Amino acid sequence: MTLNVHRFLPRTKAEGPGVRAAIWVQGCSRHCKGCFAAETWIHEPNMLISPQELTEKILSDSETEGITVLGGEPFEQAEPLSELIEKVSDAGRSVIVFTGNNFDELSRSDDRYIQRIIELSDVIVDGEYIAEQRDFSRKMVGSRNQRFFFLTDRYTYDDFPPNTIEARVMPDGKVAFNGMGDFDRLREKMGLL
Repeated sequence: MTLNVHRFLPRTKAEGPGVRAAIWVQGCSRHCKGCFAAETWIHEPNMLISPQELTEKILSDSETEGITVLGGEPFEQAEPLSELIEKVSDAGRSVIVFTGNNFDELSRSDDRYIQRIIELSDVIVDGEYIAEQRDFSRKMVGSRNQRFFFLTDRYTYDDFPPNTIEARVMPDGKVAFNGMGDFDRLREKMGLL
């Protein structure tokens, strides 16, 4: 079993509390208008990696306190993702999952892998991005409808960093961004639009 990953970032301070590993899964059927990560929509294989191998990469850095899973849509790969989250959680690391799905609907799902992800996550942030409700005043989310569900007492909203955008120059010369903020404005200011 493999997880189809769009991007793996072993260290970031922009995707949740502390130093975290971030995993963007590949594939999303939602196609939210104005999505920052539209390149993650296609379901074709990008980087296929076993949950065990990805866990080993994550746990090799003793300074990361957990993982943040983004998309694409994480719950479209619930089975391999639940295995990854279980291994990371068993190692004492925290788990934050961003989903375009509605948490209430996920909670009622009879899919055991979806239920396992919910059971092992510290925080789930739900709600599709709605361009008409665009709002960068809240931490970590881009539209007013998105909600935080604190499923353990590990974190509170105050533990999350203010909106931050990280930029990295990749070996091929491309600039890759992550975090939360007005990416279009940043690209424009950098002359990348």
